Amino acid sequence: MKTYKKLIYALMAVIIAGFIISCISTGEYMPLSDKETVIGTAQTTFAVKSSFFFMKSVKNSINRQAYIILLETAGEKYSGNIDVRDIVWVTGRTAENDPASTEIFATGKVIRGNSAAED
Repeated sequence: MKTYKKLIYALMAVIIAGFIISCISTGEYMPLSDKETVIGTAQTTFAVKSSFFFMKSVKNSINRQAYIILLETAGEKYSGNIDVRDIVWVTGRTAENDPASTEIFATGKVIRGNSAAED
Protein backbone atom coordinates (compact mmCIF):
# COMPACT_ATOMS: atom_id res chain seq x y z
CA MET A 1 0.00 0.00 0.00
CA LYS A 2 2.90 2.42 0.71
CA THR A 3 4.23 1.92 -2.81
CA TYR A 4 0.81 2.80 -4.24
CA LYS A 5 0.68 6.04 -2.20
CA LYS A 6 4.21 6.99 -3.29
CA LEU A 7 3.25 6.37 -6.90
CA ILE A 8 0.15 8.56 -6.57
CA TYR A 9 2.18 11.37 -4.94
CA ALA A 10 4.85 11.14 -7.63
CA LEU A 11 2.22 11.26 -10.36
CA MET A 12 0.57 14.28 -8.76
CA ALA A 13 3.95 16.05 -8.52
CA VAL A 14 4.61 15.41 -12.22
CA ILE A 15 1.18 16.74 -13.19
CA ILE A 16 1.60 19.89 -11.08
CA ALA A 17 5.09 20.47 -12.50
CA GLY A 18 3.65 20.07 -16.00
CA PHE A 19 1.06 22.76 -15.33
CA ILE A 20 3.70 25.11 -13.95
CA ILE A 21 6.08 24.58 -16.88
CA SER A 22 3.38 24.61 -19.55
CA CYS A 23 2.75 28.36 -19.31
CA ILE A 24 5.97 30.32 -19.47
CA SER A 25 6.56 34.03 -19.92
CA THR A 26 9.90 35.58 -20.81
CA GLY A 27 9.40 38.75 -18.89
CA GLU A 28 10.63 41.61 -21.03
CA TYR A 29 12.87 41.42 -24.06
CA MET A 30 14.38 44.64 -25.45
CA PRO A 31 13.08 46.96 -22.70
CA LEU A 32 12.19 50.58 -23.40
CA SER A 33 14.61 53.34 -22.55
CA ASP A 34 13.48 56.63 -21.04
CA LYS A 35 13.98 58.52 -24.31
CA GLU A 36 11.71 56.28 -26.42
CA THR A 37 8.09 57.21 -27.06
CA VAL A 38 5.47 54.50 -27.54
CA ILE A 39 3.12 55.08 -30.49
CA GLY A 40 1.16 51.83 -30.24
CA THR A 41 1.33 48.09 -29.77
CA ALA A 42 1.74 45.02 -31.94
CA GLN A 43 0.49 41.50 -31.20
CA THR A 44 0.94 38.21 -32.98
CA THR A 45 0.65 34.46 -32.52
CA PHE A 46 3.05 31.93 -34.02
CA ALA A 47 4.06 28.32 -33.44
CA VAL A 48 7.40 26.78 -32.44
CA LYS A 49 8.49 23.15 -32.46
CA SER A 50 10.51 23.18 -29.23
CA SER A 51 9.03 22.38 -25.84
CA PHE A 52 12.21 23.18 -23.87
CA PHE A 53 11.26 26.78 -23.09
CA PHE A 54 13.40 26.82 -19.95
CA MET A 55 16.60 26.59 -22.03
CA LYS A 56 18.31 29.90 -22.69
CA SER A 57 19.03 29.10 -26.35
CA VAL A 58 15.35 28.30 -27.00
CA LYS A 59 14.22 31.50 -25.24
CA ASN A 60 16.72 33.55 -27.27
CA SER A 61 15.49 31.97 -30.49
CA ILE A 62 11.86 32.72 -29.61
CA ASN A 63 12.78 36.28 -28.58
CA ARG A 64 14.37 36.90 -32.00
CA GLN A 65 11.47 35.27 -33.84
CA ALA A 66 8.93 37.29 -31.85
CA TYR A 67 10.84 40.51 -32.60
CA ILE A 68 10.94 39.85 -36.35
CA ILE A 69 7.26 38.90 -36.58
CA LEU A 70 6.13 41.79 -34.36
CA LEU A 71 8.16 44.26 -36.43
CA GLU A 72 6.48 42.95 -39.61
CA THR A 73 3.06 43.19 -37.93
CA ALA A 74 3.78 46.75 -36.73
CA GLY A 75 4.90 47.70 -40.26
CA GLU A 76 1.43 46.83 -41.57
CA LYS A 77 -0.19 49.32 -39.19
CA TYR A 78 2.41 52.07 -38.71
CA SER A 79 4.47 53.85 -41.36
CA GLY A 80 7.91 55.38 -41.26
CA ASN A 81 10.86 54.43 -39.15
CA ILE A 82 9.52 52.17 -36.37
CA ASP A 83 10.86 49.57 -33.99
CA VAL A 84 9.41 47.23 -31.34
CA ARG A 85 10.38 47.19 -27.65
CA ASP A 86 9.17 45.63 -24.39
CA ILE A 87 8.46 42.30 -26.06
CA VAL A 88 6.68 39.75 -23.90
CA TRP A 89 5.66 36.28 -25.03
CA VAL A 90 3.62 33.61 -23.33
CA THR A 91 3.07 30.00 -24.27
CA GLY A 92 1.11 27.12 -22.98
CA ARG A 93 -1.11 25.51 -25.54
CA THR A 94 -0.53 23.16 -28.43
CA ALA A 95 -0.93 24.60 -31.90
CA GLU A 96 -4.20 23.41 -33.42
CA ASN A 97 -2.81 22.49 -36.83
CA ASP A 98 0.35 20.75 -35.53
CA PRO A 99 0.25 18.86 -32.20
CA ALA A 100 4.09 18.80 -32.12
CA SER A 101 4.19 22.63 -32.02
CA THR A 102 3.39 25.03 -29.22
CA GLU A 103 1.59 28.30 -29.79
CA ILE A 104 3.34 31.52 -28.74
CA PHE A 105 1.44 34.76 -28.13
CA ALA A 106 3.74 37.79 -28.36
CA THR A 107 3.11 41.46 -27.77
CA GLY A 108 5.36 44.50 -27.97
CA LYS A 109 5.32 48.29 -27.88
CA VAL A 110 5.86 50.13 -31.14
CA ILE A 111 8.17 53.13 -31.02
CA ARG A 112 9.14 55.78 -33.56
CA GLY A 113 12.74 56.40 -34.56
CA ASN A 114 15.91 54.46 -35.18
CA SER A 115 16.33 53.13 -31.63
CA ALA A 116 17.90 49.88 -32.81
CA ALA A 117 20.97 51.77 -34.06
CA GLU A 118 21.29 53.74 -30.83
CA ASP A 119 21.51 50.66 -28.55
